Amino acid sequence: MAEGQDLSKMDASEIDIAEDESDGQKSPTSRRKKVKKVSIVKSKKQTDKRFDWPKKSYFEILCQEGNEMKNLVHRVVIIGKLKEDADRSEVGNYHEQLLKNLQNTNQTEPITGLLLVYMKHLVHVMECSADAIMAVVRDMKESKSSPKGFLENSKILVISHDIQNRLYQQWSFRQLDIVAARIESIDSNESTDKVVIDLVTQLLKLGNALAKTPKLNLKNVMDSLHEKLPDLLPQQAVLHYLMEDEDPCMITLEEYINLEEQPFDVVLESELVWPLPTRLFPYK
Repeated sequence: MAEGQDLSKMDASEIDIAEDESDGQKSPTSRRKKVKKVSIVKSKKQTDKRFDWPKKSYFEILCQEGNEMKNLVHRVVIIGKLKEDADRSEVGNYHEQLLKNLQNTNQTEPITGLLLVYMKHLVHVMECSADAIMAVVRDMKESKSSPKGFLENSKILVISHDIQNRLYQQWSFRQLDIVAARIESIDSNESTDKVVIDLVTQLLKLGNALAKTPKLNLKNVMDSLHEKLPDLLPQQAVLHYLMEDEDPCMITLEEYINLEEQPFDVVLESELVWPLPTRLFPYK
């Protein structure tokens, strides 16, 4: 190779390796074995891969859809007790406007679900992002303290994180004018956990049944849920029982907000006393 020749400008070079086929010492004049041309300058694509930084985590890869990040979809079931002077016809319209504002303002994942407004209670199922759930929970909390609010109390039954499939294709509400004969009658032999599981199972089956309904018949079915799907509607006696019960399997709106906002801090035993106490005598 000539002196001063730039190695980086060469597309390829021949590397000569001295090889002596005799048993004696290697000689510089011995036969040389020519090696195939080896490319020195790497392609541009290979060079770019070396500087691919920062690396994406597995979580980011799962959440990436196309060139944009997508939000995880969660399902929440909320029950509430209406105030005596609450206008039931405005409850659904208010929530519909609230969810539209959240959708337009935050540009989050589509909000799907169902709101059932009974005579004294409501059941709200939502499939949306965590930010939308927090916004709705905050609004319900303000409704309790506001004189113009329509809710007296609310509880969260269950939150399913990162659901794979939506049961409800759109969000809608229905007002059920069903008068319960004995709203306070319920079999108390079952535990509260079992009652909550049965109620959530009803709502999941209801969403599955509505998803299988043809679009041409969907409005007719939604307008007459108490006739078409009576077994899949939560009973008002069950809602009254859960609202009056204080079982810890259900959380209030204030507890949920505190869990999401307050920092989670754990004090280890080693941090309470330092240095660690030691025994001067052996154990018996």
